[in-house]
Amino acid sequence: MLYFFLSYARGDEDELVQRFFQDLSTEVRLLAGLPRDEVVGFVDRSIRVGERWPRQLSEALSTCRSFLALMSPRYFQSRSCGQEWQVFADRAHRYESAAKVDSSLLKPLMWVPTAPPKMHRVAEPIQYFSDRLGDTYRQLGIRQLMRLRRLEDDYRAFTFELAEQVVNSVEAHQLTEGVAAADFSALPSAFHRNVTEPGGDSGLDDKPFTTHIVVVALPRPDMAAVRTELDVYGDQALDWAPYRPPLLSPLVEYACNIAETHSFRSRVADLNELAVRAAQAHQHNQIIVLLVDAWVTQVDEVQRALTSRGGDRVPITAVLIPNSRDDPETRRRWPDLSMACRELFGKLANDDELYRSAIPTHMAFGHALPDVLEAARNRVHSVGTVKRTLEGPVSTEHARVDGPWMNPS
Repeated sequence: MLYFFLSYARGDEDELVQRFFQDLSTEVRLLAGLPRDEVVGFVDRSIRVGERWPRQLSEALSTCRSFLALMSPRYFQSRSCGQEWQVFADRAHRYESAAKVDSSLLKPLMWVPTAPPKMHRVAEPIQYFSDRLGDTYRQLGIRQLMRLRRLEDDYRAFTFELAEQVVNSVEAHQLTEGVAAADFSALPSAFHRNVTEPGGDSGLDDKPFTTHIVVVALPRPDMAAVRTELDVYGDQALDWAPYRPPLLSPLVEYACNIAETHSFRSRVADLNELAVRAAQAHQHNQIIVLLVDAWVTQVDEVQRALTSRGGDRVPITAVLIPNSRDDPETRRRWPDLSMACRELFGKLANDDELYRSAIPTHMAFGHALPDVLEAARNRVHSVGTVKRTLEGPVSTEHARVDGPWMNPS
């Protein structure tokens, strides 16, 4: 039985989240009298690009007995977190309506202090602290309890008390299972009810911008002829993870989470889809972001694909090129690779706002991407084409300015 589902915003110090999950699981097993290897909770650690709603996650949401939300400003900006919240909230509401009880099975937790207006209104009425959880947690949040050595005792006390609350509430309420969702994109988000999904973002308005994040990298087998260090590559181009070991997940997954927290709706592609995505972006006032492995400049086929991006139909395009400080081979070859990138991207390489090269860490990448997204959005507002269709009949008469000052006295 899954006692709890731990929901969090990707990028909110994932390693600390995983440690908290393990610590809480240990306490829940102890209090529930379960074996050491019993699975009592679920936290996503394996969502891959293109699998933002894998079957395992969907089944966990439909069968878990409580829902723990690690609140942070980023959490309430995340559409996937809002969808997770909505799925469980619907289950809890059905149970509570039938049983005429307040189950308290949906438990918001303060990961970092999050006060209105950064806390979404759906969370404000729900109690997220109690005297038994401790004043230190209420003031600082779980993240600080874990980070500060002097608060270790407070953290242990908090984790034990939370585990006790989880076990007691789960064993007191027999929450019925739901139906595993098959289509993630169709699910509503508790935090984004007023945001419409784009059929084809046809105008320049305040809806979240659609951003096509294109990975300009190759699978591991294709890179073996170019370089010797291949750990950062996977079986697919989208697996490229240039900031290993600190950031184990693919770079495009990290980029999608960053884009989402800054109100950009992201779509992912590899180099094979670049031409199609560029045409879509041009037509619908969307943005292209290229995540470029500098080593692909050594592959003739990639050079040809990039140089044929297409004349007048090139959309607003940003280029980000990692140069990880943990990749000595790339750093040794960087002068040549950097020059090759500049030659390959031509005029784009002269754009200081949208061309970012030699990004040394995933944290630096996390600062650079929002900057280029905002710059790209401003460019779209400046040069994009408004494609709205006017409603009603359109007059063919010349415009006329009337007013009292036009009448003879």
